[in-house]
Amino acid sequence: MYPGAVVSKTGGITLKIFLAVFLNDVIDAVAQVLMKKGIVGEAIVSWNLHDMGSFLAQNATSPLVIVGILLYAINFFLWIIILTKIDLSLAVPLGSTTYALIPFSAVLFLHEKISVMGIVGILFVILGILILSKSKPAAPSLAPTP
Repeated sequence: MYPGAVVSKTGGITLKIFLAVFLNDVIDAVAQVLMKKGIVGEAIVSWNLHDMGSFLAQNATSPLVIVGILLYAINFFLWIIILTKIDLSLAVPLGSTTYALIPFSAVLFLHEKISVMGIVGILFVILGILILSKSKPAAPSLAPTP
């Protein structure tokens, strides 16, 4: 753990850290939905420079795409703050709530469908996050440090 890292009495992460990671994931989900909703025109059919340039030009001025990109920038700085508080090996798996938030957001706001197997998979991801959030930090490694 890092200086100033907040660890609960049981050795797991604190609610404050968990909520910061969750906020990061919520911002990510909102950004994804906004960008998907803001896309203008057809999908790129051919991966040539002309088609990609045309697609980018159409979507560069979409207000929803712009807000999505701005949210990504905010997320970047929030993630950097999170990484000063907890190990990357813990932060990334905790940040996996996006694997639940984004599909459910897509169902609610984009009217997409999730299969039963998809829901089961999402529930397993949530279970893994809950287990990980209760885990204690590993003992220092015996491996030599560079």
